[in-house]
Amino acid sequence: MKMISITDMRRNAKDVLSEVVNTKKPVVILQRSKPVAYLVDAESYEKMQHSLEADEFKETRMKSLETLLRIKEKTASRTGKQGDSTVLIRELREGIGRHE
Repeated sequence: MKMISITDMRRNAKDVLSEVVNTKKPVVILQRSKPVAYLVDAESYEKMQHSLEADEFKETRMKSLETLLRIKEKTASRTGKQGDSTVLIRELREGIGRHE
């Protein structure tokens, strides 16, 4: 990964931006030899954001399913009966009825 000082970035911003856009490779911006920022092209950034959002959605969905199963188990232990939560679990898993 290419590294560039803030001073060099100021002097050559146009060239650095062109390189990042054309190569799709990020550039590390250094201040006093320490990384302070990363410069990435818009397409790569948007892909990273989309991937993060998808991961967060999956994690939230899994937590919801786990909570639902705990509630089901707790209810079954108190009443001695197990209700049919298949439909609810399917809807939660598939996102039916949710505003996504």
